[in-house]
Amino acid sequence: MDKIRLLIASEDSSTGRGLTTIFGSESMFEVIGSFSLEEANEKSVCFQPDVILLDILGDITKNEPLIVQYKNECPCSLILALIGNEQLEKLGDLLAHGVDGCIPRGIIRGCLVKTVELACRSGLLCLPGSMKKMVSLARQDKVYNISQFKNNVPGTGEVLTRREMEILQLMAKNYSNKEIATKLFISEPTVKTHVSSILRKLGQNNRAQAVVYSYKNGLVNDLLALQE
Repeated sequence: MDKIRLLIASEDSSTGRGLTTIFGSESMFEVIGSFSLEEANEKSVCFQPDVILLDILGDITKNEPLIVQYKNECPCSLILALIGNEQLEKLGDLLAHGVDGCIPRGIIRGCLVKTVELACRSGLLCLPGSMKKMVSLARQDKVYNISQFKNNVPGTGEVLTRREMEILQLMAKNYSNKEIATKLFISEPTVKTHVSSILRKLGQNNRAQAVVYSYKNGLVNDLLALQE
């Protein structure tokens, strides 16, 4: 199995060294190096790593332009961010600007390594467990008509199919495409097609954004209710 090529971006040099030591000791990772956020952008363009691990301190919003650059110039790189509890309220902004997943900064070493590995190998969505506290899960009536929530595309009349709603529910439970295929007895390519359709209808760029959007707008809440 090929090694996961990891680039670390952190403004704190000691944190960068610590992360380099952690991942450098794991046989499944090849650590390209640890750099400042600005320097990491240049290095990532050059090396096109499998994953960029961002250690973002302080105000997240000031680094949004850099994150957009990372995503635009390294479209095949998975971008994961280490964030603290004080930054949770800005998590939605990170996802909207291209971050594929967020990991709590205090996560223990073994779990950090496994989380990054699973995100790369299986495409699992990673978000802090306290994510649900940030969004309203208040039940809403009949939320299946997406046009009610797509304020930027009014009157589209887009509607999720029953199968798409089932898949969205499993996405919210952190199932990978392979696990969804097994659960629903369909092929993995079929799952990918449905996921693409869901992202298009919701107007989101990736699974993480789609799940956050669905929680905020009550889609996932109603879907779970269907199973009760």
